[in-house]
Order: sequence, then structure tokens, then C-alpha cells
Amino acid sequence: MSLPRVLVVVPAHDEEQVIARCVGSLLAAPGVQTRVVVVANGCTDGTADRVRELGEPRVTVVDLPTSGKAQAVRAGLAHAADEDVVAVVDADVVLDDAALPGLAAALAGTEPRVGAPALELDLSASSWAVRRYYAAWLHEPHVRTGDIGARGVYAVNRAGLPRLADLPDVIADDGWARAVFAPHERVVSAGTSTVRPPRTLRAQVRRRARIIAGGRELARVLPPDRRPASPTQGAFPRAPRTWRSRLADDGLVGTVVWYAVELPAHAIDRRHRRRGSATPWGRDSTTR
Repeated sequence: MSLPRVLVVVPAHDEEQVIARCVGSLLAAPGVQTRVVVVANGCTDGTADRVRELGEPRVTVVDLPTSGKAQAVRAGLAHAADEDVVAVVDADVVLDDAALPGLAAALAGTEPRVGAPALELDLSASSWAVRRYYAAWLHEPHVRTGDIGARGVYAVNRAGLPRLADLPDVIADDGWARAVFAPHERVVSAGTSTVRPPRTLRAQVRRRARIIAGGRELARVLPPDRRPASPTQGAFPRAPRTWRSRLADDGLVGTVVWYAVELPAHAIDRRHRRRGSATPWGRDSTTR
């Protein structure tokens, strides 16, 4: 019996420090036949060169002159052929050996499906304040219920791939991909995706501002029944917690840290909207 075929698209903007590690780990996944397309977009460093230096025939490099994650994802998806699963993976996340085989197993079948492995947070390099923020974040409704978002990876099966054909120019491509599938079409697969949150609270504020902007974009482009309950909630159609529930769940210190991120992040979002400027696709250099 032949192994499942998996295409992995890696959008990469100035990722020369981590891209070789990312590609190497993807190709080493057991139990699947993996092909990788790295889409270097608007890079000012040696991202594409680092990938080419690997000399790996299973890897294709696409070099786009301008940055933009959605356009990079679309360029990568254009390389899909007869794969059983197509995954989009951020360059800075780490998938364990079970992740790609787990996705192939969970997405097997003829009905459209989207999935992601379980989330692991690596907070070892993060400050005390960032760790407290994420301790509170773990109490958010979409995290407690095991939603497939915020993992740095999502994947579709062959039947689900046409759903991604109309991916618009949005910050939260993963949120859009999640939203075009009904709840019963979303699965959490075996394996883990390890995400490294920012090191500093300032970097976390910038990250949160991008999430808020991404949620507003999704609220504009998605059908009403697929939009976030709150435009500032990112991609997830559940209302955020009240300050009273935060106090009960997170304590006074955790609640203070939460709002120390939320308030300035919302201020950044308001400033961008007043100026009429778009929030760019950002990368957190503190995690590299």
C-alpha cells in the first residue's frame, strides 16, 4: 500500500534563521510522502538561498518580489497536484513526527475536511508577563473547546482543497480557511504543533494588534453566519469573556496582564484605522 501524499506550503518572509530547520523536519516525517513548496515573499535576507542549499529534490522554491502571506499561500497552492492532503505551515512552528501522518489519517475520505494537530506552547524563552498572558489565554472559549485555529498550521484533504481557491488578501488566512468549513468538517488530528509565543510583552501587544486587525478583515469578507462573534476576537465565532469571568478564572494579576496587552493592542488597531493604513503581515523577530 502506498503512503499518503502530502504537499506542504510554507509561506516565508525573511525566515533564513529557521527555514532550513522547518523544511528538514517536514521532510523527515515518517509514514507519508512529503513534498514542500517554500514561497519566499518580499524577502530581504537569504531565505530562498538557504532552501536551495539543501539540494533537496522534494522541495520547490517560489520567490515572490512582494510580501504578503495570502498571496504566498495562493502561489503555493497552485503547485498542488494529486496529493491526498495539502497543508500550510508557518516557518517558525515545529511539527512533531506524528503531525503530518496524523493529518493524513484524520483527513482521509471523500468528504471535505480541514484539520490541524494539537497545540503546544513553548514559553521557555518568554518573559514572566507573557507567560501570565498565555495562562489566561488558555481559558479563552475557543482554546478550551479545542478549536483548530492558532496553531501555525492547517490542512485540507483533496475534496476540501477547492474551498481555498478564493482565499482573499487577509491577514488571518488560517481563520479564513477555518471559516469556510462547517464545524462538523473540522478535525483536530494526532500530533502536535509547537508555537513559540513572543519573548516580550511589547512584542505580544504587536501580535495581538495583528490578530484584532485580522478579525476585522474576516468580519468584512465572510458570510454573516461564519463571522467572529466579536470583530476583535480574531477568527473565532465565540464571544470573549467578561472582565468578571477573567477575574474568576485568571485572578487579579492575570487579568491585569491581559488588559496590559489588550488595551494598547486595540489602540494600535484604532490608530491604523484612523490613518486608513493596513496592518501588514508581521513576523515576530523575538521568537527567532
